[in-house]
Amino acid sequence: MTTIEKDNFIQYRNQLGAFIKATSDISNSSWAKVCNIMQFYKVKKGTRLLDYLRVEHAVRFLGDGIVKCEDHFNGNSFVYDFRVAPIILSETFSFLNNKPSRITLEAVTDCEFIELPRETFIPLLFSNPDLAKFATIGVANYLGMTHYKLALRRTLNAENRYKQFLREFPLVAKYCELKDISSYLDITPQSLSRIRKTIRWTKEELELEALSNELEVVQGS
Repeated sequence: MTTIEKDNFIQYRNQLGAFIKATSDISNSSWAKVCNIMQFYKVKKGTRLLDYLRVEHAVRFLGDGIVKCEDHFNGNSFVYDFRVAPIILSETFSFLNNKPSRITLEAVTDCEFIELPRETFIPLLFSNPDLAKFATIGVANYLGMTHYKLALRRTLNAENRYKQFLREFPLVAKYCELKDISSYLDITPQSLSRIRKTIRWTKEELELEALSNELEVVQGS
């Protein structure tokens, strides 16, 4: 990892401040403490921000880029989420419990981010009620969104899961490998290829159709 340019980290710091304010505002004093421990990094595509069986060492605010979240269970692995800037990024269970992570976090593109190190951020979190409230609401919001995504995955057929993916992650669709997209959709790469060739679009889905056609050119079928 290398440090990022001053102009960019000021921009990302302001974005993080706005994100916190929109979730659960904190005092100026608490914000100053958070700013005091911020570290600013950039990494190249393919870099792992967290490795399987390593303890999560930070909460990050992804200012630019896309990160793939991959779970490893009983010798198998699957992509369960993509995180697209601007967004909070951390393996919360490992971070809070000091336990080895079951997941990997890998940069799909070059990324720039703020990092709040575990050894300094956790003491702040538990000694400042407004920060603890922000973290609690943030985790609750993430769990709610995860539940919603799981519900969609269980109730939509494969074709509609693909359409929902294009709606939610248009940038991911342009940069990720098809095997990762098919893993996220819980279908085989062969099924995804077939769906992309036979899918039917409505008049209201012209933008999705254009994006899907663009993928054919960028990534092939």
